Amino acid sequence: MPLFLIHCTQRPDGQPIRDRHYDAHRAYLLASSVDIKLAGPMVDDAGEARIGSVFIVDVPDRTVAEAFSADDPFTRNGLFERVIITRFLDITRGKPAFGPPKD
Repeated sequence: MPLFLIHCTQRPDGQPIRDRHYDAHRAYLLASSVDIKLAGPMVDDAGEARIGSVFIVDVPDRTVAEAFSADDPFTRNGLFERVIITRFLDITRGKPAFGPPKD
């Protein structure tokens, strides 16, 4: 199945929305039938403030990726000002991209 990268940019005033819907968001991800290969929040350069979310999902097509994103409680409750979904090619096949792993 193809991979899709879902890049979600959080509203500048979104932290209260994130806080309020975090448990529902986590429950949604845990219950989802979508094969989530990678997921996590994007953070500012200081590594403190949440500024968005990224997912890489293995799904049959774009329609499934779009539905997965649209049904997320974060999306449904207006956390993101922008969501971009693009096809993603994993040239590393889950292994370190170039050279041996770094400790």
